[in-house]
Amino acid sequence: MIKWFNVKERVGAMSLYQNYLTLNTTAMYPFEDAYRVQVGVDENRQIIIKPVTKEVVESGVLDEYSLIKIDMRKSFARISSVALLKSIGEELRLVLSKTPIHFQTIWDDKKNILIATTKKGNE
Repeated sequence: MIKWFNVKERVGAMSLYQNYLTLNTTAMYPFEDAYRVQVGVDENRQIIIKPVTKEVVESGVLDEYSLIKIDMRKSFARISSVALLKSIGEELRLVLSKTPIHFQTIWDDKKNILIATTKKGNE
């Protein structure tokens, strides 16, 4: 029997800065076909990023103000939003600056979301 490995199951990395967040190559892989993303914090205070296709955006079923642009580069992805990072920082009680705060990420294939394990923020 052969166990096939899935690149989306590998641990990735997210870096939070005061104005943007970045995803390394492993973490950005599931977003290659995303038109926009939704970013939130779950009940465990983990950062959640969900890819959204152009078809879903154009259907109008989602609040347009919850949709954020993701810039895909060759070796990383970037989500730039001062307001978003301020909200994440406040929610998780993090002081964001030009020096990044790093978190591991894992892709949840069943829920179609990327989870950044923040260890419940700064409780």
